[in-house]
Amino acid sequence: MEDWISRTELQHDWISLVFLFNFILLAVLRRTNTRQFKTFIRFIDPKLYFKIYGKDNFLLQSFTALGTVFLLINLCLGIFYYSTLVEFGPSSFLFFITLLILIVGMIFIRFVFLKICFKLLGIDGFSEIFIFKTLSYQIQISILSFFLFLFYEFSYPTQEFLIIILILIAGLYLLSQLSLYLEYWEVFKHHLLYLILYLCTFKLAPWILLYSTLK
Repeated sequence: MEDWISRTELQHDWISLVFLFNFILLAVLRRTNTRQFKTFIRFIDPKLYFKIYGKDNFLLQSFTALGTVFLLINLCLGIFYYSTLVEFGPSSFLFFITLLILIVGMIFIRFVFLKICFKLLGIDGFSEIFIFKTLSYQIQISILSFFLFLFYEFSYPTQEFLIIILILIAGLYLLSQLSLYLEYWEVFKHHLLYLILYLCTFKLAPWILLYSTLK
């Protein structure tokens, strides 16, 4: 346990800046889009948010753009913490940046292929709202994970607490994805083969590739 705590303390210098940067991002997100932010964090009733803001092109929304950056950094933090938990990589800033670059590249490629796939299926119009909702759910989860990681890093740096956080985040992500696929089952059931291909190719394969690259 002492080794774990001392290892965590070695990360404080650079990881404090990562948390500070993300906190500033969250503050800017709230200040520049106050009304949208208040609607967005109504986790229990997300339908109102989608009804108001789901009609616009999500790629042109500054709120979504900043939220995506916030999400990517928190996703990288989660993978970084998991890698230190299983002693997969070094607890260094260079390793964190490498993770971030690989994740950004992987998600961008997946996004492009997803758009192409939906266009070939003739449901490219549907893809806008589907991706928007997926991204919104993930940004909401990342806000929760940010505060949990913050508490873990500076108040309660134990393996047990980190495991609980990671399981909680993974569970929330799976639930959000399941709810989306159930919501749009009427669309997906006509393209069941492509849905299976999508889940295997665009959901699982990138993470296996990331693991292989780092290994």
